[in-house]
Amino acid sequence: MGRILASLLAAAAMAAVPAMAQQPPLRIGVPLPLTGALAGGGNQILWGIQYAAGEANDAGGLLGRKIELVVEDTKGEPNTSATVAAKLATQDKVDAFVGGFGSTSDYALLNALQRFEPIFMHAGSSSVRLEEGFGKHDWYYHIYIWDYHRQKAAVTFFKSIPGAKTLAIAYEDKLYGTDGSKFTQQYAKEAGLEVVMNEPYRAGTPDFAPILNRVKGLDPDILFIIGYSGDNIQIARQADQLGIKPKLLVTQGAGEKRSDFGPAGDNVVVIDLWSAKQTTPGLADWVKKAEAKRGGEVVSSAVQGYVAMRTLIDAAKAAGTWDRGKILAGLASMTFDTPYGKVAYTASEMGGKHQLITDKSMIAVQYKPDGGQEVVWPADKAAGKITYPAR
Repeated sequence: MGRILASLLAAAAMAAVPAMAQQPPLRIGVPLPLTGALAGGGNQILWGIQYAAGEANDAGGLLGRKIELVVEDTKGEPNTSATVAAKLATQDKVDAFVGGFGSTSDYALLNALQRFEPIFMHAGSSSVRLEEGFGKHDWYYHIYIWDYHRQKAAVTFFKSIPGAKTLAIAYEDKLYGTDGSKFTQQYAKEAGLEVVMNEPYRAGTPDFAPILNRVKGLDPDILFIIGYSGDNIQIARQADQLGIKPKLLVTQGAGEKRSDFGPAGDNVVVIDLWSAKQTTPGLADWVKKAEAKRGGEVVSSAVQGYVAMRTLIDAAKAAGTWDRGKILAGLASMTFDTPYGKVAYTASEMGGKHQLITDKSMIAVQYKPDGGQEVVWPADKAAGKITYPAR
């Protein structure tokens, strides 16, 4: 009798265990630069991925299974990225990948992964060489814009500024920056803007005084920085320290926040995918919840990570099973409700099969001297007018 009672009690205890705990977890590989020159953007993307996975787990998991994130630091280095890719695919045997940030290192990462043909949700990186190399694959989905999307949007913004005629460019000297510089020059020429400087630099450079002094001598209407967050912040701070005040300093958003710049950020403009201030239906409620969870500001690169993870979750839910083919079919055909609005993966101009964001979604945000920020372009998303010239 005692043994029967014990068996019944054990069975009851097992029945009380949530189904999620009885199933093996879904393991998602998350390769990102969490240290090194690209760590600012990498850590922001990671938070977004974690937030989306946490939402799903709090609601009972995905398909009754807990999402387990297997996070690896690529350090933004090609060799480390290739090693991380092999480990996640062969040793950890992850079910899918969400992440990636840093075009040069991600090229090595994806080269190492393509023989496995994993589901890969690429949250960051914009070099068109990644699109050319991997965009044709059924298993590859890209959230962030490609270089030509961003540079087309940037030049369209420049042309909207009354009196702006000359442009100086400083760019990171690897895939991200060189491709960005190439497309900026192309679109600037087509738009009738004169490029008076096109200067490369190495990511993590401690001293930008030579570039900034050249800018001072040329006095362009716009100084455009094509770099990662650490360099964007460093250039703005050093310009402030040297008393060099461009008419307008414009950066490409790469994970930095308004508070990172301090007073050096006054009137700096950031070309970005998203702002918590933009007028997207339903966005205010999402921002309120996300900022409460974060304990502070949620920036654009965090949304990239969130949307990469969220669209994978939603496609798997629609499939009703963790079946690779069905999930990929859902990703290719569904419309997703995201902080960007309602979006879908579609073909891009240069052969990529699954692209989420384009130049049509991009905005310009200006940091204000009171510590705030406003969307200043395009008109349908703007909450304020640009301060120009900024000095």
